[in-house]
Amino acid sequence: MKILLSTLFLLLFSGCLNEYEKHHITINDDSGIKTHFFAKDRRLVIDEKPYLLFFFGADCGVCKAQIPDLNALYESYKNDINFIGVLGPSKGFDKDMALLNEHKVKFKTTSDKVSIDYFSNAVGGVMGVPVIYIFNKDGEIKERLIGLTPKSVLEAKIRAVL
Repeated sequence: MKILLSTLFLLLFSGCLNEYEKHHITINDDSGIKTHFFAKDRRLVIDEKPYLLFFFGADCGVCKAQIPDLNALYESYKNDINFIGVLGPSKGFDKDMALLNEHKVKFKTTSDKVSIDYFSNAVGGVMGVPVIYIFNKDGEIKERLIGLTPKSVLEAKIRAVL
């Protein structure tokens, strides 16, 4: 009887886990807090606020040059729009955190493979970095900016979705 109940519990739990993995991703901020995001109506909606996805790489000099402007905009707009950095491919958690600390990244980031794949699929694939996508509160892509983007242009695009 115990084996039957255990098997039933495992089957039920594994089904829930698969559903969880299909619709949720985890973002780790610098305090170690994990936040869950949900796909809704085939759109990625995060806290029902506009958001910015910044795809970047550890070995990309242009990406690193974009970080100070994003940090400044994050400080100005963090209550109005979510900023999320997607660092890929991961060099391992410790090296990823060292890079984020070295460049004083203030906004939330992720570098785990599941999250990178999830965000990449949400925008139709990422072929190179840096690229910034800006979404409205309904989860629709409103802007795609490729390469180093001036702070003034980013700010205008952010204001347009607020």
